[in-house]
Amino acid sequence: MEETQNQTEVNEVNQVTPPQPTSYTVEPQSKGGKSKWLLIFIGLLILGGAGIFFFTRSSNKEEATPTPSFEVTNEETSTPLPTNTPAPVKKSEISIEIQNGTGITGEAAYLQEKLKVLGYSDIKVGNASSTDNTETTVTFLKTTPQTVQDEIKKELEKIYKTVNVKTSSTQTVDILIVTGLRGTQTSKPSTTATPKASGTASPKPSATASPSSSPTTNP
Repeated sequence: MEETQNQTEVNEVNQVTPPQPTSYTVEPQSKGGKSKWLLIFIGLLILGGAGIFFFTRSSNKEEATPTPSFEVTNEETSTPLPTNTPAPVKKSEISIEIQNGTGITGEAAYLQEKLKVLGYSDIKVGNASSTDNTETTVTFLKTTPQTVQDEIKKELEKIYKTVNVKTSSTQTVDILIVTGLRGTQTSKPSTTATPKASGTASPKPSATASPSSSPTTNP
């Protein structure tokens, strides 16, 4: 009976006494392991900083690079302004008077033929008040077209030694020309009377002579 009681006490003691926890011994980490992780951390920081730096730099370059812009401009086609083209001159309506100023027969008619070749048809000829002119004078009415003036002057300068040009607002014709000497001509020689032989002439019956007309020069 005592053994049974002792066994019972032992069982109670076993039931009351809690199990002892298992103890673990934590060994301190070595200094080499800490340094390794520190270096890895620092390396990651450096790599991350470098990546951020290069990314920021490349983005700034992209922003700074100007994008070429194409501007479409509408070119205005300039329309040429109409020019005032002078109306063609009707040479048949240009009145011309040619006066022979040299006393040499046919000078006015000679120039008349030259101007007809140019297309002028309203041409009158006559003799000038003086017949010893060496220079040719052409007088244009102020309303005469410039193209006509230039053409007449050019033709006269080809024919005559000297050409004087004048303008008038009162003359009755468009162009008045008083001829002078041509390029190869000289002044008209003056006529001298041929002396008659002296002698005793038999008297002749007197008669009333009809008045003779003074000689005229053909223009």
